[in-house]
Amino acid sequence: MRLKSRLGGVVFIWLALSLPAPGEDFPSLFGSRYGEAEGFLSRNAWIAGALDLPPLETRIATAVVFPEIVRFRALEDKIAVRALKVLYVQYGRKYADFSIGHFQMKPSFAEQVERDFDRLFSAGEKAEAGEAPLKGRDNAAARAERVRRLDDLAGQVRYLRMFMLVMNKMHGSAAFRDDRDRLRFYAAAYNSGYGRSAEEIRRKMTLRNYHLQLIFPAELYSYADVAESYYNRRFHPGGENPPDVPADRPTPMLQDPRGGENPGVHRGNPGNPGR
Repeated sequence: MRLKSRLGGVVFIWLALSLPAPGEDFPSLFGSRYGEAEGFLSRNAWIAGALDLPPLETRIATAVVFPEIVRFRALEDKIAVRALKVLYVQYGRKYADFSIGHFQMKPSFAEQVERDFDRLFSAGEKAEAGEAPLKGRDNAAARAERVRRLDDLAGQVRYLRMFMLVMNKMHGSAAFRDDRDRLRFYAAAYNSGYGRSAEEIRRKMTLRNYHLQLIFPAELYSYADVAESYYNRRFHPGGENPPDVPADRPTPMLQDPRGGENPGVHRGNPGNPGR
């Protein structure tokens, strides 16, 4: 009887962490941090152009990283970046693998994206994508360059674009109910690790492991729910579908928000973006 009771408690806790809470009002729950994240994406509208993806994929990509933008804190980020520049560069991801930047990317994530893009795409596909492979090397010089890219917003946009291309390659034949289902799948993959099987990623879509507190979180939420919340507010207000702009439109030269052209993030120049 005691064993059954304990098993029942475990099942209850698992269900509580896995099942979505209907109608969660994340703008109210997260307060100013939600609004600040929305404002960040509005102020940095150049990100959508730099992604150089079809309109639907651009919307999905920005929604995928939105929960991380909510969670981003500049002071904590500076500390993490400093640690990576010392520990990760010298010793590798086994000694330091912190999430940094507005999109909260880890060096291990960047390494995986670099390797998978190089592995999955032919030379012709890479040229068509306008993206030069980064090789995923693991030496001090390569790690220092990787941290430099991750410490720059344009560099993180480049990694986000490569993540979307890799996900499309790995799961392009998957059947999604609609754009929201695809968004939730990509968000869960980004949050939990996209190297998992499709079945594992789907199980992660309702897992409640997202929080804003540094330690001892009082509440846990679903990462995919938060991503979908922004997606609905920004792109489906009132439930309607916004009209797409042509996917084959030419990509203009982009203006870096810090001033001047940013030649590292427009199509046709696969050079390293950033400072």
